[in-house]
Amino acid sequence: MRRLLFLAGVLALTACDAGAPVSHPDATMPTPTWAPAPSVAPAGTTTPVPERPTGVAIGPQIAAISEKSAFVLPEATRSATAGPPRSIVAVAGGFRVVAGSAVQNLPGGPAWTLPAEGGAIAVPRDADWTAVALPARGDVIILSPTGATLRTIHTGGRPSALAADKSRIAVVDASESSITVFDAATGARQEALRAGDGAVTVAAAGGGRFAVIDARDGELLVFDTGPLILRQRHPVPGGAWAAAYDAGRGVLWVTLTQRNEVVGFDLGGGAPREAGRHPTVQLPLAVAVDPATGALAVAGSGGTGLQGLVQRIAA
Repeated sequence: MRRLLFLAGVLALTACDAGAPVSHPDATMPTPTWAPAPSVAPAGTTTPVPERPTGVAIGPQIAAISEKSAFVLPEATRSATAGPPRSIVAVAGGFRVVAGSAVQNLPGGPAWTLPAEGGAIAVPRDADWTAVALPARGDVIILSPTGATLRTIHTGGRPSALAADKSRIAVVDASESSITVFDAATGARQEALRAGDGAVTVAAAGGGRFAVIDARDGELLVFDTGPLILRQRHPVPGGAWAAAYDAGRGVLWVTLTQRNEVVGFDLGGGAPREAGRHPTVQLPLAVAVDPATGALAVAGSGGTGLQGLVQRIAA
């Protein structure tokens, strides 16, 4: 009888905790899987930048960030930043970079002061606000088109990656490998789930969906919202790391750092279906999609030293 009561208690606890974000015993951040120099030439064209890029964005132009600087291509013009750049996104007329305790609008735009060191940034396509993570505070702030703080969302964790559509903000906490969705208009917390064992990035994938890369397990996880549910789970071998969604074509592009590749998945069916694959520069740490043309920008390492390469692949 005691054994039956013990088992019932364990099952009850498991049922209560199912799907809830919890701190992992091994809460170390996943790191990209290193790869040797590419054995085939990268697709498209490449442009060298003086430092290894950690992020990239694409619109009419391409811009990249490193741990120290921001660059606008093709001239790779260095832009001074208020601190170490953490994230970058393309916006109408240029780019928006989180650097130190500021958001800088490039090229030549105003800088918006943040209340703390910033991290990830998200700007939805069909809205006029900007979401910025403040990891040390556990907050996400929503900024107006002029940089004023509209609201502050207390996430209850450490936001490490963001994605947004016009009505929702998805927050990934890498220390918990979780995804939490908030109402963009009110900041209200909606739902949260575990996202594999090593979630590192998230992308808005159209139709209220958010795609998460679990780098530890090498998986693509696609969540529906309202209610939040894991709808698709697909293995992506080869060191899956960064992701960007092409809304015009319904394709999610994922970089594979171990294979020096970027692979596209059509998310329109019951399971992700491979829709394209291209060789990339070495260690492709970042990818972005031009929403107007479907062209890709991929950022990775150069051939020698600290040089970086930014790659453009036509649609």
